[in-house]
Amino acid sequence: MTAVSPIVLLLLLVAAVVAVLMVLLAQGRIGDGIEAPRRRRRRRRTNRSRNLR
Repeated sequence: MTAVSPIVLLLLLVAAVVAVLMVLLAQGRIGDGIEAPRRRRRRRRTNRSRNLR
């Protein structure tokens, strides 16, 4: 094995650990989690064609 292979394996391992931690954080298993912003309800548009008649 060359000297590059262990470095590449280490970087892949670090990337996998970071990815798992980000998923756990997003799901709320670590810390408070990530909440989606609340969507405002849109008002219903009045049917303007009736008002024009």
